[in-house]
Amino acid sequence: MILDDVPMTVDYTQILVYGISHPSPSLLWTDEHVAQGFAWSEGLVSFGVPDHDGQCRLQVVEEDSPGPDPAALWAVQVPFAVNEPLAIGSVFETREVQVPLGPHALVFEGMAGTEDDAYFLRLRFVPMQRPGFAVLKTGPGVTSPVVLRDDAEIAQ
Repeated sequence: MILDDVPMTVDYTQILVYGISHPSPSLLWTDEHVAQGFAWSEGLVSFGVPDHDGQCRLQVVEEDSPGPDPAALWAVQVPFAVNEPLAIGSVFETREVQVPLGPHALVFEGMAGTEDDAYFLRLRFVPMQRPGFAVLKTGPGVTSPVVLRDDAEIAQ
């Protein structure tokens, strides 16, 4: 089920997902985070968009399967507990999105874009008890085949 589908200007090469009441929705990235394509802290995740600032299309969906789309250029998975409406977007532009409450595997995948969009980005919320961290597919900007860090420091 599609929850949101919008053009999005990607700033600082990242897409953010966090609960709307999160006090500081910014994480400090290390080289390990860059290699695995994400930085994660409880209630907040930042996904890397390789070497790109500018226009992309962002789709948010709820689905049953965490496996990557065969057309994905890269894909990663993190656990994400939804306890409230979420803010989803880029550093300077987020949208409030209603996602069903509960634990989810959150899969972020990037596909080739169109003439107007550099990438088609998809956030897939898959209801799941105790989901784990995973690099599902390496590609542009996701160079590590394994998760190197499952934590990140919150920026103040």
